[in-house]
Amino acid sequence: MKKIVFLLLYFPAFISLAQQTILKGDVVDEQGNPLLYATAVLLYPVDSTMTYYGITNETGHFEIKNIHPGNYILQTSYMGYQSFFKKLELPLSKGNYLGVIAMQPALLNLSEVEVSADRIPFIIKKDTIEYGAGSYQVKPDAVAEDLLKKLPGVQVDRAGNIKAQGENVQNVLVDGKEFFGNDPQVATKNLPADAIEKVQVYNKKSDETELTGIEDGTYAKTINLILKDGKKSALFGDVSAGVGTDEKYQAGAKLYRFTKKHQFAALAMLNNVNKYGFSFSDYLNFTGGLQSLMSGGGSISIGSDSDMPINFGQNINGLVTSGAAGANFTYEAHKNNRFNISYLGSGADKKLIQNTVTDNFLENGSYIQNEDLSQNTRNRAHRINFGWKNRIDSTQHLNFDGGINITNGNSKAVSFTESTVGGLLSNELNSANNYDQLNYSAKLSALYIKKWERVLRLFKLKGGFSAKSNQMNSQWANNARFFNPPDTSVYLGFQNDENRLLSYSLASSLTFKIAHFWYLVPSASAGKNEEWLNRVQGIPPGEQHVTDSLSPDFNRQYQWLRGGISVKRNTKRSQLSLMAEFENAHTGNTLNNLSSQYDRLWYFVPGFSWDYDLGTGKRLAVSFQSSVNSPTASQLLPTLDNTNPLQLYQGNRALKPDFNHNLQLNWIYFDQFSLISLFARVHASYTSNKINWSRTVMPDLSQILTLVNVADDYRAGASIDFSTPIRPLRINFNARLNEDWNQGINMVNGDQNIVTNFIHALTLKFDNRKKEKWDLTVGATLQLTDAHYSIQKSLNKLYFNFTAFTDIVYTPSEKWYLALTADLHRYNGQSFGESVYIPLLKGEITRYFLKHNRGVMIFEVYDLLDKNTGIERLSEMNYLLQRQSNTIGRYAMITLKYRLNKFDKKSGIDIQMGRR
Repeated sequence: MKKIVFLLLYFPAFISLAQQTILKGDVVDEQGNPLLYATAVLLYPVDSTMTYYGITNETGHFEIKNIHPGNYILQTSYMGYQSFFKKLELPLSKGNYLGVIAMQPALLNLSEVEVSADRIPFIIKKDTIEYGAGSYQVKPDAVAEDLLKKLPGVQVDRAGNIKAQGENVQNVLVDGKEFFGNDPQVATKNLPADAIEKVQVYNKKSDETELTGIEDGTYAKTINLILKDGKKSALFGDVSAGVGTDEKYQAGAKLYRFTKKHQFAALAMLNNVNKYGFSFSDYLNFTGGLQSLMSGGGSISIGSDSDMPINFGQNINGLVTSGAAGANFTYEAHKNNRFNISYLGSGADKKLIQNTVTDNFLENGSYIQNEDLSQNTRNRAHRINFGWKNRIDSTQHLNFDGGINITNGNSKAVSFTESTVGGLLSNELNSANNYDQLNYSAKLSALYIKKWERVLRLFKLKGGFSAKSNQMNSQWANNARFFNPPDTSVYLGFQNDENRLLSYSLASSLTFKIAHFWYLVPSASAGKNEEWLNRVQGIPPGEQHVTDSLSPDFNRQYQWLRGGISVKRNTKRSQLSLMAEFENAHTGNTLNNLSSQYDRLWYFVPGFSWDYDLGTGKRLAVSFQSSVNSPTASQLLPTLDNTNPLQLYQGNRALKPDFNHNLQLNWIYFDQFSLISLFARVHASYTSNKINWSRTVMPDLSQILTLVNVADDYRAGASIDFSTPIRPLRINFNARLNEDWNQGINMVNGDQNIVTNFIHALTLKFDNRKKEKWDLTVGATLQLTDAHYSIQKSLNKLYFNFTAFTDIVYTPSEKWYLALTADLHRYNGQSFGESVYIPLLKGEITRYFLKHNRGVMIFEVYDLLDKNTGIERLSEMNYLLQRQSNTIGRYAMITLKYRLNKFDKKSGIDIQMGRR
């Protein structure tokens, strides 16, 4: 049976290799000069979709290999020239050399071929690859992400993250304009593919480089989606609604309006099937930012990606009902003068049931802590982003960017925790808590650049301002029992925290040309961060029973002044920069307006970067950076937080900023001819005065946690991402290897615990190259974690996780679309007691109907075997953790969608063959 299943899954990828042929030729201009990067494509005569292709080299020669015999249309294309078409029957009757093709700059009226519409798969324009969207077949209701998956040299993972030519895509533009701020996936997951005429992939240079022409080595891999002319002057979009078993539902609507000067888009969605409608930045607003994720606002929480309501490709824990609605508007008064504003409102209600088992290591043994949690959370967010880019004239550039965020949330939780040593109960805690949170934030930044054609080439002035206000009101009821010695405590309490942060900075620099290719850049900057944390804690009701010793008024300041100088050498291929800065920092904090501590610190902050362009698709980059990170108010606050009697927390006013040094090397290789890509990265970092945890475990197994500066923290890693087509098998192969090593220090009962983690991860993936009917992907990931603890070497742990995955898509016609996704997750039992296997199967059948396929009916089944389980295993500091959570299980759903589009979708090239 297993052999039969294997053959059914993999037979399409290993079809017969017999009777394949090759086609060769040369492409020249009207004067007989060879054309580099001209495309030669074989098209199906029926629908004109691309089947095989080649690219000319510096001699104008191309080769197309492993072609199956049959009838094709050859299309050769080059920017600025009329496309050439020729009907072929392969193999050729006389050899495999087609001859010389002479391209013409003007339109031709050939008697053999009359072309009414060109469909060019892709053209290389210097550093830009431009794909013709019409050459790649996708389902009628596909979005931009589906189209990108078809493009040679572009990879999209299951979470929607995009790589092009081996690099992560940072920006996705629509007709060269921003779309919903800087979140690339809003465009790729929502914009319909049939609205796109071309896809451009290039390295977007910085505003400074675009204005001055002086390369600064800064670029962002960017995708620009160019819309069809007909879509730039009409309303289009879609509406959908679906119902399923177990009262599941989903609904959505999208509306777009684009003109030459305007862009407008509106999006809305609502569902209860664990599909989130907001981005990572929204989640940070819910939680108060990354700092609160790490340090907590008066409570300690060790979280992970699985707890974040964002789709990073991992399983989402809990049962989630979520919705989002937003609008984006862009107005371009004239070229290089553009204003953009967007609004995104979102929210989620989550019901979580979770069990967490933690194996805690001490200097002379270990103990187990087991927690059962039931929690209901509600989060709402409103985000406004705006920007204005204005090229005043050919010598001046002015940018404004800003945003306003308002978020609020509520959580109600009940938990039971018990700690045991050798199977004997040491303590237990019943806890019920409730919190309400309201956050406001605003930011504004401005950039002004002025250039001259003289020794003083450039003046740059940049300023920034941000303000945040976080309010959290919490109440709890704790019943704690301790058995050694026996003791019971019942504690009702409330804690109201108000945290405000004000930051502003100003930076300026001058650029002098001191020799051919050489520049000198003196710079100066200054800024201040000031934070206030006011806490009121006591016994409810109201605030008449306030505990003064637990209700601090705390303030911290970090003020800095930097002066530096850079020496740069910039050529067309190479950018070298040597930087040196001195930072003078004034730090201070005040407790209850009485006790103050101040310090003055000096830092030498060096930097280095070198980028070298080795040719098209080949780049080497080396960089070294240093940074100073100051502690937050919650990390400095010396007042004891006793909201959890098993885990008391106290900040440390004596904390110093940690000083980080990071070295990075990147190698990028992408061959447009062979589509072989290699992306390699090596990185290493060293942090002095690293801010880390110190734990004191009491005899009753309660803990007191505080933060200290430890001497050192080391990190190193390497990653290799390799992709290549295997043409004889007609498949693509991708391999990703990641190595991450970290050695850090935390304190346990006053003893130094050196924690060393070594994580190895390997992913192998195969997919078929021709995707007109079948689109098959199969692969596997193996991750091995090796954790070492100096306080108890006998407790060192080694464990692995394994995931196998398969995606099968079959498109028999324009009316049908079938998909099956299969995953198998295996969590190794070593160090955790038992292995866990989780098989996941998802299926989808889609039927298109009505004129131009405007109607869509989708039947999908999630978790066919009803085996989905939320599980997470990790090693941290002095403990090993396993977390299991409820998550969405099996359901079936039928969804109806109607596409709002009054334009016909033309497919194919209208080619009429005549006599000579």
